[in-house]
Amino acid sequence: MAEKREHNIMALDGITDKEYVDSFGVPPKLANTPEINDWLINDTYKKNLELEYNAAVKMGRSEAEANAWAKKVANKGRQEAKSLLNQVKQKRGY
Repeated sequence: MAEKREHNIMALDGITDKEYVDSFGVPPKLANTPEINDWLINDTYKKNLELEYNAAVKMGRSEAEANAWAKKVANKGRQEAKSLLNQVKQKRGY
């Protein structure tokens, strides 16, 4: 039987994939697969888009400005998460 690996970005800190499933609604079939990180990054991206858009509108930006701002901030966060994930993968060796 193959060893069950924790693939999430916080696995080196002792966080299990199951904890992400239980706490953040990750589909259970993604636990212990590399795809858990894609789901987490995309879910966070979508949430950040909405939050940043709403914050920009509250600050008086137009819809177009708010959309542009939200995409800029959310994309930056997504890129940072992917970069960090690559660093973690190198540290843990898979």
